[in-house]
Amino acid sequence: TMVQVLTVDSVHAFIREIVHYLPLAWIFFYAYIAVAYLVLMNLVTAIIVDNAMETSRNDHEHQLQEKTSKQVREMNELRRLFVMMDEDGSGTLCWNEFRRSFKDRDMRKKWRLLDFRPEDCKELFTLLDDGDGEIVTTEFFEGLNRMKGVAQARDVFRL
Repeated sequence: TMVQVLTVDSVHAFIREIVHYLPLAWIFFYAYIAVAYLVLMNLVTAIIVDNAMETSRNDHEHQLQEKTSKQVREMNELRRLFVMMDEDGSGTLCWNEFRRSFKDRDMRKKWRLLDFRPEDCKELFTLLDDGDGEIVTTEFFEGLNRMKGVAQARDVFRL
């Protein structure tokens, strides 16, 4: 038991001897054992909590790394999409190149993964374009990154 561990299993014989001379001495010994027990349990609890906090920190760092790597993968995918759409290799997308990307079967799948339908083609081009009739790479990446997510994000961007 915990009392035997704290007193190295010899308290009872000692208490019996002392109680003959001081009848209330057992209170002191059992108070000592109770305080020692609480200290020991607090120490164990502190170790467990410290371990849980460290694990939580590691999980948080892992989540940040996962989020960063996911963003890098998404940016690479958007770059590939842009290169596939840029038929003339000019580094910009005109309306015809953009529209044809929604007509191409493979490209349509990529647009669906980004949660855009062929009906969204004209509206999306208008939102991404800064008014010069062509979408440059920065407009494309920044615009699609801001529009990612559920429909509300697209609606907010539209405003």
